[in-house]
Amino acid sequence: MRVELTEEQQQLRKVIEENLAIVKETNNGRVNESHDEVFRNMADAAHQLHMSLNPYPTHRSYMVQNSGMEPENPEFYAHVHTVEDLLSYLNDNSANDDPTDQTLDTAFYMNLFSRRWGHEDRYELIRNAEGWNVSHLTYNGQSGKDALEVLVPSLVHDSIAYPYDLGNVMIDIWNQAEEYGLSNEEVQNMLNEVAQWINASETNYPSFVR
Repeated sequence: MRVELTEEQQQLRKVIEENLAIVKETNNGRVNESHDEVFRNMADAAHQLHMSLNPYPTHRSYMVQNSGMEPENPEFYAHVHTVEDLLSYLNDNSANDDPTDQTLDTAFYMNLFSRRWGHEDRYELIRNAEGWNVSHLTYNGQSGKDALEVLVPSLVHDSIAYPYDLGNVMIDIWNQAEEYGLSNEEVQNMLNEVAQWINASETNYPSFVR
């Protein structure tokens, strides 16, 4: 539903849109000597409009988290993305609602190659509220969002070389699934890429190492 604005609020919106357009042009390489002033005008007008609305505009949780402040803070709108979100909210007051987490308690898999055994094995990963439940042969159990507590001992048991940053990537997949409401297919495609990454590490391991 579109937010109904008073005449004064409509004027603030106009100021925001005009200054945002100039800021984005400057960010794309066009020279504007008054960039700082224009940016400040945009941020101040956005804050004024936000505070004048009842109820206050909503923002997606990750946007608030990334900013490190509440939307009512005068500096919250000192960023192009938060201003763009405000304008989206004015056009549709549900535009910034957090998406539904679609993949909790869903089973996924990774097919991982082992030089030791000469074939791929399937590792099952269930994404749940605590992180990932990992299952492969005798290695079964709950890990955090990095999946390493169970995944690494299993990989080590099969002498599979894995990338150093594996845990951070698994955390990123978990978080993106929550923040963006990713589908089962999207999460599985991400894990397929991780499997290819691990397999590349394994297959390119130095052949002279025993």
